[in-house]
Amino acid sequence: MENRRILVIDDDREIWQAYEDVLTRPNGGAVTDAIGKLLGGQPHEPNLPEFALSFAGQGQEGLHLAEEALAQGSPFAVAFIDIRMPPGWDGMETASRIRRIDPNVELVIVTAYSDRSRYEIVEAVGAPDKLLFLRKPFDPEELYQLALSLTAKWNIAKREQESRRALESSEARFRNLVETSSDWVWEIDATGVFTYCSPVCEMIYGYRPETLLGRDMAFLAADTEEAQRLESMIRRHAKDILPFQAWEHRCRRKDGEVVIVESSAMPVVNDSGVVVGFRGIDRDITERRRHEEERRQLESRLSQAQKMEAIGTLAGGIAHDLNNILTPILGYAEMAIHQTQGDKGLNDKLRIIHQAALKGAGLIRQILAFSRRQPLVKQVIDINQRIKENFTILRRLIREDIELRLELADQPWPICADVNQLEQILINLLANARDAVDEAGKITIRTQNVTVAQGELEDEDHQPMRGDYVLLEVQDNGCGMEEATRRRIFEPFFTTKQVGKGTGLGLATVYGIVRQHGGHVRLTSRPGEGTTFSIYFRRCQQDTDDTTADNLVEASVAGGNETILVAEDDETVLAFVSATLEQLGYRVIAAANGVEAVNAFTRAGRIDLLLADMVMPGMGGSAVAARLRQAQPGLPVVYMSGYPCDEATRALLDAANTTFLAKPFLPAALARTIREALDRKNHS
Repeated sequence: MENRRILVIDDDREIWQAYEDVLTRPNGGAVTDAIGKLLGGQPHEPNLPEFALSFAGQGQEGLHLAEEALAQGSPFAVAFIDIRMPPGWDGMETASRIRRIDPNVELVIVTAYSDRSRYEIVEAVGAPDKLLFLRKPFDPEELYQLALSLTAKWNIAKREQESRRALESSEARFRNLVETSSDWVWEIDATGVFTYCSPVCEMIYGYRPETLLGRDMAFLAADTEEAQRLESMIRRHAKDILPFQAWEHRCRRKDGEVVIVESSAMPVVNDSGVVVGFRGIDRDITERRRHEEERRQLESRLSQAQKMEAIGTLAGGIAHDLNNILTPILGYAEMAIHQTQGDKGLNDKLRIIHQAALKGAGLIRQILAFSRRQPLVKQVIDINQRIKENFTILRRLIREDIELRLELADQPWPICADVNQLEQILINLLANARDAVDEAGKITIRTQNVTVAQGELEDEDHQPMRGDYVLLEVQDNGCGMEEATRRRIFEPFFTTKQVGKGTGLGLATVYGIVRQHGGHVRLTSRPGEGTTFSIYFRRCQQDTDDTTADNLVEASVAGGNETILVAEDDETVLAFVSATLEQLGYRVIAAANGVEAVNAFTRAGRIDLLLADMVMPGMGGSAVAARLRQAQPGLPVVYMSGYPCDEATRALLDAANTTFLAKPFLPAALARTIREALDRKNHS
């Protein structure tokens, strides 16, 4: 609503009436009709505005009215002030005081004659653009036009002021948004030079805004290649007048650190439709990408763990069935070999069968190893001694044109490991290194005592390492491997060799054995620069006791005449075991399942030993043993199984007079296990 409020300060009340007659027209009149005609309208023109008048007889009273109007939020637009108003303030003093409290009011000094010059009045009142002089006697039409113009001017100025304040408020909000946002707001011209930089650039890049102003956007690129990508992208989008969204690129901070940045921008176009620059934002997504990579690695590790668990479950089932198959093959083949010493042709064929079965058993052990289900027999050993004892075998694994070097620590810390599994690690790593070296090359086996500080190293699974380790390294100067191969190198059945040249189990077996030992695996490799496998075994605080089964003098295997109850659901295994034990002089009671075994025991009344398969339909070996021991406490029990010895089985072995025999086994191993179990009972 337009402000038409006018303050009249004059000590002559007749003058008040004149103002009222001219500036208000409640019933029309000659004056307003004349003014209407003067302004191009008709008499009583309804659109001709009226004014709201307030009157004061002295300057003090006028100032008070002006103060009240301001306090009520309804200020006067114009004030007509008589220059002479004795005995109080004169017009100049009054105008000066009103100007001080309301700098926006339009002031009109009304004079007939004055002791003050116009220059003096302007100097005292100030704001000459809001100060006019009107000489008495004034023309009514001139007065009305003056009031109309000045109130319109005041309202225009008010709207401009409000617009300016709104604009300033909007700019302040925008500036506050820009300067508090974690995104960097920028503008560049058509050549890619920064023309505006919000302060956030210091947080992202380490540069203050004034440092970047006038520099090319490519200044922030991480390297020359990134700079060329950026310049090409800007030119392409400027040519096509297209925005770009979430464009990811690498930039370099002031301190040299490379950050990953996501940029989005809109082209700025002039009236001719030409792109004169871009206005956009940069967002630092380095942490987001790091978290995404960590999540990807976690998902990869989870997938790998699930894969290993699935393969392990499958391996356990396969191992059980294959071990049952291999047990009689190995047993009967060995028995036949001893029985055909005089027939060389047949004996050789039987030996081939025997060797093939042993290879099958070894393959099963490898599957169980990478699935971490192969039972471990750990002992405290000197790793250097094991390497030296196997050096001849390791030397035979590689070609004569490859140099095999040992770089062993002077006094390596002891480790707690399964000797056979350690040898498997060495064999598999040497075989892998051999295949990586095309021509005459070098393979180095290295040991070293290392102490890893917290946060210093991670293994291939990104698991942190910390503490004392004995490092075993196998290094070659062969072809190396690309990153894609490196990421999959420990996957079961993954191989880069030709079909028929490898199973893809060698390095997966190494990985599984090391993880089962609580160790860590690291891999360093680049195409053309060779490969280094680093195996970290935890330091063992016990003294070395490097006595293994290989070093023991095997006692002579004897038979006996005791009664043995054999419970086995596989017909061929049952027949082989029964025949072997009977050849050794034992009295054998054969049972095809657990229920038959319990019934046979009931009929026999007493036996000397139970040899039972762990897994049988209906009633397994442990259930049979529990039933029999109720009737015959302390009965020696030997469990046999094609499954690996898991936690549940190891819990059963804690009981007295209980032994485990893993399938497949040879007749000698069977004979030795049975005899030891019987003798242990006899000596207890």
